[in-house]
Amino acid sequence: MDGWPPGYNTVQVNLPPATLGAQTALQGQVGGGANYTGIMHYRRRLKDGSDKDIDFGAWPNWPPVIFDHISSITFATATGEDQEAFLVARMDYWG
Repeated sequence: MDGWPPGYNTVQVNLPPATLGAQTALQGQVGGGANYTGIMHYRRRLKDGSDKDIDFGAWPNWPPVIFDHISSITFATATGEDQEAFLVARMDYWG
């Protein structure tokens, strides 16, 4: 995923409910200053079939890894002016 223009750039992945581990990494950047990547939000699938939103808020709170039973996940980058960031996302399923 390419993070441009400045601010938050996101990719939401909706999937059939699954238990998985998800991870992000900053693959590279262009421009000066800090860039950040992480998991901004996901939906936990509860045993009764309903979903619970887990929202991490602003970029300093985004974890790089989660492990849960989910139905959706949002990967994100945070960039500043004249910056570009490249995110790698990975999901490993447990059956």
